[in-house]
Amino acid sequence: MTDFLQFLVAGISLGLIYALVALGFVVIYRASKVFNFAHGEFLSFGALLMVTLYSEPVDESTLNMLGAAEISGLGLPWLPALLISIVATGLLAVVVERVVLRPLIGRPVFVTIILTLFVGVLLRTGMMLYWGAKPIPMTAPWDSLSGVNVGGAQLAYNDLAPIGAAIFSLFAFYLILRFSRLGIAMRATASDQEASLALGIPVGRVFTATWFIAGAIAALGGIFVGISDDMGVSPALGFISFAAFPAVIVGGLESPLGAVLAGLLLGILQVLTQAYVNSKLGPFSDNLHEVLPYIVMIVFLVVRPYGLFGEKKVERL
Repeated sequence: MTDFLQFLVAGISLGLIYALVALGFVVIYRASKVFNFAHGEFLSFGALLMVTLYSEPVDESTLNMLGAAEISGLGLPWLPALLISIVATGLLAVVVERVVLRPLIGRPVFVTIILTLFVGVLLRTGMMLYWGAKPIPMTAPWDSLSGVNVGGAQLAYNDLAPIGAAIFSLFAFYLILRFSRLGIAMRATASDQEASLALGIPVGRVFTATWFIAGAIAALGGIFVGISDDMGVSPALGFISFAAFPAVIVGGLESPLGAVLAGLLLGILQVLTQAYVNSKLGPFSDNLHEVLPYIVMIVFLVVRPYGLFGEKKVERL
């Protein structure tokens, strides 16, 4: 039972990180109908900037074991470094939207998809030139080996911290979306952009706010992925966005609630599969947990292509 509780908490932690990443995809798509394949690079940028602003010395043996690079941080306190990284990544997302994607409003969908892929490659290349390709250890203000004992189960701070940060962020996003003027404008724009413009809603500002929120959420997810992952952070960290991609499809492409719930469920399913199922199916199932979310996604695409909470669109011809 104690092992199950530890695995469950680890699954919730992973699932909420998936939820943050998936929510960034959904928020942008709902507002601007752009599926941003450069979203993973926002995760990498936020995590690498965090390492630059805040880092503690790592012993040389750990660096050699990981094949990692050493970086001298600016030594900012952890919380200010976290806030600066989140805001800076949000501003980077705004720049991408304003400079690259805003001029393409009204163009075919495949044009923006290809462009976001290209932007992702450029951002990843730039990060590799500045920070290098080797992973950089990310430290946290708490002891990564310590935790809380609950009923005999040792729950690591590295698992509990992402849960707390994700719950706070998701609740804050819910309050903004539900009760603020910005949230009303975001919901109106997601429903009908032309009608929103006719009613005087500043759709351009809504796009800007949406991309800022998505970039900030991505940075938070990337930072806690880096803290949880013993291998450190690198420009390749953004590929975790593809691991969270099934949550977008399973939850529903335009449903923030669906993205959060699907990410949470897929994270739990992935960790429990790795703990209890892989060993039962022989040597060919060593990495079953890694492909399981994609299997679930394919099933949903066949059975319920609009996802758990997506809207089934009906057009009259």
